[in-house]
Amino acid sequence: MLEHAYRRRFRQGLSVRSFMLARLQRLYPLYALAFILSLPFLLGQLAAGAPDRAQTILGLLCSALMLPTPDPAHLDADLYPFNFAAWSLFFEVAANLLFAALGKRLDTKSVICLVGGFALALVVCATMGWLGFGIEADKRGVLGGGPTWETFGAGVIRVGFSFFAGVLVYRFYETARLPAARPGFAISAFALVTAILALDFPSSLDLALSLFSVIVVFPLAITICARFDPPRGAFANMMQTLGLLSYGIYVLQVVTFHAVEACARHLEVQSALVGLVAIPVVAAVAYAATVFVDVPVRLTMKQALKGLA
Repeated sequence: MLEHAYRRRFRQGLSVRSFMLARLQRLYPLYALAFILSLPFLLGQLAAGAPDRAQTILGLLCSALMLPTPDPAHLDADLYPFNFAAWSLFFEVAANLLFAALGKRLDTKSVICLVGGFALALVVCATMGWLGFGIEADKRGVLGGGPTWETFGAGVIRVGFSFFAGVLVYRFYETARLPAARPGFAISAFALVTAILALDFPSSLDLALSLFSVIVVFPLAITICARFDPPRGAFANMMQTLGLLSYGIYVLQVVTFHAVEACARHLEVQSALVGLVAIPVVAAVAYAATVFVDVPVRLTMKQALKGLA
């Protein structure tokens, strides 16, 4: 997406500052909304006597600024203790900064070198258990890592590979001029990715198959699906809506799930269905937040920050 939107603008002289301000306008409004919605839970922790009040207050301040919370006493602490999902946003912003710093100098050969380097680092570090890979394998899979301080290095490699692989996929998509993908191919690619994410690989093959999926299967599947042009109508509208809501769903999922869980406890409901109920609630919250908060706030920020670009 960023490659499509900004490559030509970098060639025309777009500055790093202007690019990063644009990314701030895109990412911060819904992140800030998630933080504000989580405040009742956080203040409740303080009122109830949080075990480490100073650390909780530090977390509040850092979270408000979209920064990770330092916690040298606990290496397994989350970078974003109040919105777990925000860890990848931090790494994405870092990747965005590198992307902007390289700007028009980032030719395709350089992208291939970056993707190859990160892929090699991913294979070696995941195999050897370096930089935090494997520490959270029971919770987040053999390639999990990045949300906590002890797996920070794994996050750098994961996001570095995925970000620049996305840039490379787009450049291939743009220059190869491949024919449009048939619906059957696109559906098969989507089904394959879904199956890989849903199923557990045998433990003896888990690492190898996970690496193959991430480095080979997923980029190919994305390339195929990108070549699929859905027919106009309800299906195309649904795809557009899902794309519109994707960021809101991601950044608001944690606080919304907490709210649904709190309601379930208050109503003394104990059922696995609570999780299923939370899914449409998250989608509805993301839709309302995108339409009524994100879009107008971004327009306001664009006007307010115009002089700084």
